[in-house]
Amino acid sequence: MARILIVEDEPTIAMGLQDDLTLEGHAVDVVADGVDGERLALEARHDLLLLDVMLPGKDGLTVCRTLRAAR
Repeated sequence: MARILIVEDEPTIAMGLQDDLTLEGHAVDVVADGVDGERLALEARHDLLLLDVMLPGKDGLTVCRTLRAAR
């Protein structure tokens, strides 16, 4: 079982991904903006990060750069 973080601001997309991945047996965390996504990704250990590019608060590319620099 993988732990997956979804950072997606569109609720229907986030819910669909969460439902499908949960049905496959994965533990899934979902946040709706880049600031919360970056914070959670830095605080908790995930096996996979699904990151939208266009997010409120902080765009996905900036989040990705920050996470790469931190690890």
